[in-house]
Amino acid sequence: AGAGFRTATAGNVAGAWAGIREHQPDLLLLDVNLPDGNGFEICQQLQQAPGLGRIPVLFISANDDLTAKVRGFGSGGVDYISKPLAGAEVLARVGTHLRLKQAYEELVELQAQRLDRLAAAQQKSMPQPQDLPEARFQVALKQKLEAGGDFYDVIASGENSVDYLVADASGHDLGASYWTAALKALVAEYANPLNSPADVLRALNIALERILPSGAFFTLIYARLNRRSRRLSLANAGHPPAIITTAQNREPLILWQEGDVVGAFPDPVFGVAEMTLRPGDRLFLYSDGVVENGGSIFDGVSRLATACQAHAENTLADLVPSVLDEVTAGHDAADDRVLLAVDA
Repeated sequence: AGAGFRTATAGNVAGAWAGIREHQPDLLLLDVNLPDGNGFEICQQLQQAPGLGRIPVLFISANDDLTAKVRGFGSGGVDYISKPLAGAEVLARVGTHLRLKQAYEELVELQAQRLDRLAAAQQKSMPQPQDLPEARFQVALKQKLEAGGDFYDVIASGENSVDYLVADASGHDLGASYWTAALKALVAEYANPLNSPADVLRALNIALERILPSGAFFTLIYARLNRRSRRLSLANAGHPPAIITTAQNREPLILWQEGDVVGAFPDPVFGVAEMTLRPGDRLFLYSDGVVENGGSIFDGVSRLATACQAHAENTLADLVPSVLDEVTAGHDAADDRVLLAVDA
């Protein structure tokens, strides 16, 4: 206490746990040998206790044996001080580990703030239905991380035409979210009436193949819908198939397409399709996290198509979150999830 630290003491295992839970200490000086147990066991249990695993533990012991020291570090301790104790040494080590803990917590906070900013920027880059009412779409997005590798965009690409795309960057780490920003910028450059959806994918591939790191790529589905004629053009780059449902409650249409991914090969081949939608039809685009919930991809897509058709009487605003929750219920999010729906 004379060194400026507030302290609390305990003489046994039970007292140690009571003090830890009550005081939530910044650091723990722990004797190896206690009347009702040993410090190694406390340290091991501490690592597994919610909210307590980051408390640095410094062991104190008269046993200077190498095996004991190795066990101390193996149980999660950050230091091992042998008796007899030198007060100045103990204070120096305590101060060092408190500074390291503070630096670590500041780094974590800095990373959290950075992630928050990145997530906010990424979310802002993806339009909301109220931003483009003429596009008549709704979307639900659930990311494993606050900023992730799944991405969607909706762009007014020409008179009466709107482009809709859903993409999935390889990898689930934070780095994938940076490549979605590059994709966003490139799509804005190439989405225009002069380029068909397949043309856009080819242009994206040329640019992304040059800048993506080895092994990185996007799967992507790109749809262009003429809002007046209801003519739909699709291009698929290794992505799960689009789904179309009808107002007449007929069987949903699953548009299976083969295609290479974007950004991995110099001369990819993309799946293309064209058709005319009818009044009341709805188009669904989504990421693989929506349909990879156990079983085959075919089962997952079929389950999603059935759920979309079953909710055909609902507005898109009600349908999209309901269907996403329904088809992913009971499955932990191992990947990002995007479900985008469009009224024809």
